Amino acid sequence: MSAANMDHQAGATSADQAASAASLEWGFPNRATPAGSSAYYTVRMSEAPHRNALAALFALRAELQAIPDQVSDPGIARIKLDWWRTEIDRLFAGEPRHPLTERLAPVVAQHRLPQSAFIDLIEGVDRVLRAHRHPDQETQRQSDEQDLGALFELIARCEGADADNDQGQLTRARRTGGWCAQVRRIRDAGLLLRRGREVLPADQLTAARLSHEQLASADGRQRLPELLRPIAEQLRAAGPDQAPTKAKPEREQTQAGHAIPSPQRSQWFGAFAGLTPAIRVQLRLHQDLLNVLHRSDFNVADQRIGLTPLRKFWLAWRAAAQGSASSEVAQ
Repeated sequence: MSAANMDHQAGATSADQAASAASLEWGFPNRATPAGSSAYYTVRMSEAPHRNALAALFALRAELQAIPDQVSDPGIARIKLDWWRTEIDRLFAGEPRHPLTERLAPVVAQHRLPQSAFIDLIEGVDRVLRAHRHPDQETQRQSDEQDLGALFELIARCEGADADNDQGQLTRARRTGGWCAQVRRIRDAGLLLRRGREVLPADQLTAARLSHEQLASADGRQRLPELLRPIAEQLRAAGPDQAPTKAKPEREQTQAGHAIPSPQRSQWFGAFAGLTPAIRVQLRLHQDLLNVLHRSDFNVADQRIGLTPLRKFWLAWRAAAQGSASSEVAQ
């Protein structure tokens, strides 16, 4: 072998090693799944063979979601998002360039992940860049299912959910993602308004006799508790498998002929059925987060309320161990 060929081979080997090392940073844990975070416990409680795949999916959505926050120039932000759109095309063409999509390439092939779900993640960011305002709560909910719901569908597929055998399981994953997104919007309402993002759709703003700009003002944000409270009650009453409906007084809510004394337990027996472990964990964490927000009286205008790492660990462990609703009842 000539010296030139040896140098070329050594250079190629070095480049491959560098690419491999770069892709390793997107395994579990990575910067999108740091220790103590909800994403960390979600991945940690999944089966070991799935962890790197799930961590990479969390990382992709985090990279996309960071674009509006990290890039102040709208034009540059759109260029960056369009780059990712092209990179997803390259990923499904078998030619990924980014270390993260290189990490995702075998995951896509193994679990037959659909490109449409990745595009849904991009479209969620595109709506933010366009400052899209939803006309009503239903269209906002549909966007949530398209965005975070897409991530949940991809996670469910990696954990074994199969459209050929159980499309309902993937539908439930989407709906659960949409429900969790609505809980996150309540938690982050003050921060979102300070960044010029949507919290309430147009019909709810009209009913409150507010514009988006008025709600985003310092005085307007102080009205968040009264405006978020009924939305949270709808979420507590309906659950992820239904569109939000007008919440009934707690004493009027019944299940199997019995009063429901606590949404924290009784309303959720059926919610875990048919969900993969990681989706169960996410649902349980968001369920408890909603209860914590309720106890704080939705004081989110100038602070971010969350669960402690120890609480997340306990809830995640319980949810991961619950293979069916009956196991939750038995406990």
